[in-house]
Amino acid sequence: MTDREANRFSARAARYARVGANMSGVAARIAGARLFGLTLDRGKNATELAAALGGLKGPIMKVAQLMATIPDALPPEYAAELMRLQSEAPPMGWAFVKRRMAAELGPDWQKKLLSFEHHPAAAASLGQVHRARAHGGAELGLPASCSIPTCSRRSRRICASCS
Repeated sequence: MTDREANRFSARAARYARVGANMSGVAARIAGARLFGLTLDRGKNATELAAALGGLKGPIMKVAQLMATIPDALPPEYAAELMRLQSEAPPMGWAFVKRRMAAELGPDWQKKLLSFEHHPAAAASLGQVHRARAHGGAELGLPASCSIPTCSRRSRRICASCS
């Protein structure tokens, strides 16, 4: 299987362009509705906004989650959709996870484990956890694609005990 995101810069640029286009579309619809007095499907717009912000991950998604918890800061449709990002964050792609794990644990990281599930057991705005199995058979919850420094230290410590 080839890594479609092998070129990190171009993959990142393409991702930001997709998310930017989605955000621009949502903003244009809101502005158009206000400017021309058009009716706006707030539910659909809220879903599209949540999808765009969910694609950004990290601090931007965290701010969206926080905004959803402040009473009356957003219309109810938007607050509900952004609140879903707290429990249903979209996962990061397998190509990204492989690169992050290799950066944290070395290029042979997969050899340190008996198995590593491609789909995360849980995903959040700042990272995700994958189920893995050590060569000794122990089941592990391995932080992957995490932007918090303690996650990468924990991953290294867990994998060091797997060998």
